[in-house]
This record gives sequence, structure tokens and C-alpha cells, in this order.
Amino acid sequence: MKRAWREYLKMSILFLLAGFFIQKYLSGNLYDYISPRFAWLAVLAAVLFAVMAMSFINFKPNHNDNDLHPDHDHDHDHPHEHNVTKWPVILVSVPLVLGIFVPARPLGASQVANQGISTDISAPSADLQTSLKIIPAQRNVLDWVRAIGANPDPAALNEQQVDVIGFVYRDVRFASNQFMVARYAISCCVADARAMGLVVQTGDASQHATGEWVRVQGHFMAGALDNNSMPVIKVDSIVSVDQPAQPYLYP
Repeated sequence: MKRAWREYLKMSILFLLAGFFIQKYLSGNLYDYISPRFAWLAVLAAVLFAVMAMSFINFKPNHNDNDLHPDHDHDHDHPHEHNVTKWPVILVSVPLVLGIFVPARPLGASQVANQGISTDISAPSADLQTSLKIIPAQRNVLDWVRAIGANPDPAALNEQQVDVIGFVYRDVRFASNQFMVARYAISCCVADARAMGLVVQTGDASQHATGEWVRVQGHFMAGALDNNSMPVIKVDSIVSVDQPAQPYLYP
């Protein structure tokens, strides 16, 4: 009967894994881990786990089978048998337990210090053209960072209207009237997440705490961060907002 319990345990774990992936997909929390373009892989994984689990449904334990070697003396030890049986169950169970009991927490300002932040990036021509085709007032942080990366002139974006949402980030480089409105962009999954942001200049900078989500409206002007010339946002309005349902941007 020991073997029967192990088979039922495997079936239960596989069904739980299928349910876990489906729950993450339906709730939208899946995108705290991966880009939406790979969501189909999670659905496929759920289907495969469910199919594998159903393969155990017709399992019929042999009551005369003691699960080891029935013709051997029961006093004979078979540690390798137990290890071979237990390790697959343990290895599959660990990510399930972590996924259930360790809630997904999107990356934010506290993680920026570990990997740095970009104020401009070089983008493939197709991606850059996609961003530039969007009217300025509808561009997100990623679109603007691409635009800045395409033109080294700090005055190139002067007077262009900005309306973006992101979290507040600052470090020792920032003046007392500056902070950065930032977002993470992920191409595949959280492992390749990249922080990027736009410098905001306002007399009310100190009123917004690091990590706070804000909506910044204003226009660009030539400015500097830590003596490095770059476009900065001259603020017309800043309001606190809730973290978006999908906090990441997807190139």
C-alpha cells in the first residue's frame, strides 16, 4: 500500500500544479513572473500536468505487493529504492509550495540599487519606430527612454508633453528637487528585468517617497543629473496612484 499512497500523492501534486498555473493565468498574476507573450507556455504546462495526473487515475494497487521486492527478506534494506521514489516528489513539490506560500511581489525601487537604472537605451530600429509612432502624451516610460537613447541632444525633446506612470526612485546623485519616475521592463521573465526611468524636476520632490507610485504630467526641457546633461521633466502635475495591475512594461 505504500506504493499506492505514493502514486496518489504524485497525482495530487500534478493536479495542484495544473491548478496553480491556471489560477495565475486567470488572475493575471502570471505576468508578475513572465511576459504576456509567453502566457501560452503556462497554459500548455497546466494541460500537460493535468494529463500526467490523469494517467494515475486508473492505478490499481496490488495488495500483495509490498512495493519493494516481495521475494526478498523484509529485513533487507533498500535505501536506494526509497531515494529514487522520494526525490522526484520532493523536487516537484518545492516549487509548488514556494509558489503558493511565497506571494509574487513585483520588482520596485528597493531592487534598483542591485542592478542600476537606465535613463536611455539603444533599441532595435523596429522597436524605436513603434515607440516614436505613439503620440507623445500616450508614451510610457519605455517609449521615452528609447526616444532619449536615439538622440544624444538633451534639448531634442524640449516642450514635448509627458504623461507617465511609474514608481519614485532616487539615490545620492539626485538633487533635492529631483527624483526619477521609473518602471521595470521585461522581455522574457523577471530574471531579465531592466529598470529604466525619466528624471523629474519639481519643488515638491521631497513630498513623494521612494517606491511610491505616481502619475507625472509635464513637458521635457534640457537639464542634468549629477552634472550629466539629459532631458528632464518639468512638472505640471504629480498625483499618487495605485500600482498598476501590470506594473511591468513589455518591449
